[in-house]
Amino acid sequence: MGQNVASLLRGRTLKLVVRTPAPGLLQYQFWHLLVDGSAHYLYVNCEQSAASFPIMVQLTPEEYVEYHALGWTFLQYMAEKINHWASSYSNRWVSNELQAAAEAVIADATARRDK
Repeated sequence: MGQNVASLLRGRTLKLVVRTPAPGLLQYQFWHLLVDGSAHYLYVNCEQSAASFPIMVQLTPEEYVEYHALGWTFLQYMAEKINHWASSYSNRWVSNELQAAAEAVIADATARRDK
């Protein structure tokens, strides 16, 4: 360790933590952003234990501001929050009809992309 670094640390054991995302984590295949007019929705394929299930929520005005400022980074973060704490978002789930429509749009877009 260089003398300058040692003098700055002054006996502290400050260490740099290097984090590498898990394989596939930075791919957005487990979430989708959908827009209907001015409403923005995040559709997340949640995975908890052995169960897998979808959750779709409408972004709040505050979340939309964060999305507008941070883009993909915010959406990835929000999807991870929904996946990890799914039950805390249950009061924000959209109707079954809207979720079914979203699933049809996602399936159609996926089929056209994979051609």
